[in-house]
Amino acid sequence: MNFMTVFFLLAAGFGVSFIVLDVSRVAGHRHWPSSHDMVGNNFRPFAIFLALFAGPALLAHALRRMLLSGGLRTSDGVIGVAIACGWACCYGVLVVQCVRLAGLPAP
Repeated sequence: MNFMTVFFLLAAGFGVSFIVLDVSRVAGHRHWPSSHDMVGNNFRPFAIFLALFAGPALLAHALRRMLLSGGLRTSDGVIGVAIACGWACCYGVLVVQCVRLAGLPAP
């Protein structure tokens, strides 16, 4: 595994999660989870779907929002970025394996 492989896995993982997040915002804007009613809204199927398939994108958005508002220390932000990158890399591995199973050339 070299630097280009890691870069490709990160790009695939973040790309898929941001695509799922944007499509979900357009298609499910009426069912979007709210932080005002955590217990009621966050355990519905749509919220669980978002957490599973758009997790790195949601984490990246939340980290950016918290860092810009000053509600997060820089060291915690760096740790959060490392976690988001690791999560996206795992998604990238899944994407590459699905591409290989489809019979297409993959790195």
